[in-house]
Amino acid sequence: MEGKRAYEVAVERDVPMRMRDGVVLYADVYSPVGPGKFPALLVRLPYDKSHGQVDTFMAPEWYARNGYIVVMQDTRGRFKSGGDFRPYHFERQDGLDTLQYVKSLSRGNGRIGMYGSSYVGATQLQAAVESPPGLTAIAPAFTNDGFYEDWTYKNGALKLAFVQAWSAFLTIGQTIRRARPEEISEALAGFNSIADSYSHLPQNDHPKIDRELGSYYYEWLEHPTFDEYWGKWHLGDMTAFSTPALHFGGWYDVFLEGTLRNFTRLTSQPGDRRVRDAQKLVLGPWCHTPWASLTGDLDFGPEAGNIVNDLQVRWFDHWLRGADDGFMGEPPVTIFVMGENRWRGEEGWPLARTVYKSFYIHSGGRANSATGDGWLDAVSPREEREDIYVYNPYDPVPSVGGHSCCFAALTPMGPKDQRFVETRNDVLVYRSAPLKEDLEITGPVEAVVFAASTANDTDFTVKLVDVYPDGRVINLIEGIQRASFRDGNRDPSPISPGRVYEYRFQIGCTSNLFRKAHRFGVEISSSNFPAFDRNLNLFHLSRGATYLDARNATQKIHHNAEHPTHLILPVIPR
Repeated sequence: MEGKRAYEVAVERDVPMRMRDGVVLYADVYSPVGPGKFPALLVRLPYDKSHGQVDTFMAPEWYARNGYIVVMQDTRGRFKSGGDFRPYHFERQDGLDTLQYVKSLSRGNGRIGMYGSSYVGATQLQAAVESPPGLTAIAPAFTNDGFYEDWTYKNGALKLAFVQAWSAFLTIGQTIRRARPEEISEALAGFNSIADSYSHLPQNDHPKIDRELGSYYYEWLEHPTFDEYWGKWHLGDMTAFSTPALHFGGWYDVFLEGTLRNFTRLTSQPGDRRVRDAQKLVLGPWCHTPWASLTGDLDFGPEAGNIVNDLQVRWFDHWLRGADDGFMGEPPVTIFVMGENRWRGEEGWPLARTVYKSFYIHSGGRANSATGDGWLDAVSPREEREDIYVYNPYDPVPSVGGHSCCFAALTPMGPKDQRFVETRNDVLVYRSAPLKEDLEITGPVEAVVFAASTANDTDFTVKLVDVYPDGRVINLIEGIQRASFRDGNRDPSPISPGRVYEYRFQIGCTSNLFRKAHRFGVEISSSNFPAFDRNLNLFHLSRGATYLDARNATQKIHHNAEHPTHLILPVIPR
């Protein structure tokens, strides 16, 4: 950034842009003051264009000072823009129409970039899949490849804390549009206290999510499987994609898996190799927000601060201005290795040199809690007694940190000490021996769990942790599998009580250096609440179940020669 001209900036507020159906959306336009034409950056957000996502990015004016026309637009039905707010429904067509408008700006040079995180990353991708003229490069941050898996649901379980907190947050903007102070006050109070109502049943009659203002929440609950409703926004086939993309993600972000799927598809599927080669990925040790060195209970050091803004300017300088400072010659993947606490360049994802190793759970039949007899090693079990616990939906295992979103005071996020969780008898704990040398795990972690239940539906949860020599137990990733969704997200079915099933599912991706004398550990249970909704141990797809439908389930986790429960870890040779 040194040596670049800093422009004065002129701002035009509430610029109207008419969509194909006549609805008018409004934007604020920040323009550099000076001769010549400039590339444009478009940000389409439902969070108030005057805010500009400044909790994570520099203000729009900062980008304009760097020589970009910045167009900050309220999406349909939000704040100043017209129309009705229906999340997801209009982002593709509105994005295409807005890009046409931006391309026609008199001071624009015809090249357009888009940036933004979370939903604002999705608004980029939904437009970019249509390869619109003028869209030259994008920078989708902390976003997903659709709105079903890893956004609203995870292997059949509702991502409850995120979905309910985000829904309550969105209703605040709806009340502001109606200009009724008493409604704004009620919406703010409902959002700030949403955590008090995570336990409320039934889910489809929530006391703090208004049925009119938050109708989208109830709409999502009506689609618990991956059906046509979700399919129309899914970015599965990227063959025709034609836009260079700089993907940002965080190891503790709620949308990490979607970010990685976007990158891996775009480096393999597009027919144009130039597009495949024009993808970059940056993964930091961050939650959904903020992107800082201090995340949860850990400080990852000075290198872990927010580097996104500077990288974005380099990215757009290359694609929109033709500048060449060597950025595209750097490795396509940049990851922050936690534990080692440094950035490292890589040539792809997953890492080509990964060695996938199986680590098996063992016990004498009493792995309950950290004081149990569970252990973890690379030796396949022979004859061992299964571990048993009772899952009570009235008393679920609490979420302590993790990959939820988006408000640290309301939703479980980040690395946190799990010792309190491991005091419970309904949490099975397995740990390796203290490591004799450093061990790096970077990539996708898969669980293979052999389990039986007395219920006809239930959940199984798996968490990978780093056990420090001082006793701290820090979570890295956590996964869940709803038993009825064991064969996929389209056609769930009950299980037979007492029968042993194999549940194979990805826990998540991470990059962590387990230091010498540390141990890696696994927790297995049946709930992680409120990150995920509680299974009431009864097969049903309706979200209208109440506490009267809940029942206890006795769970058996098998680990023997016939049923070797294990994790598959991506070990990086050092």
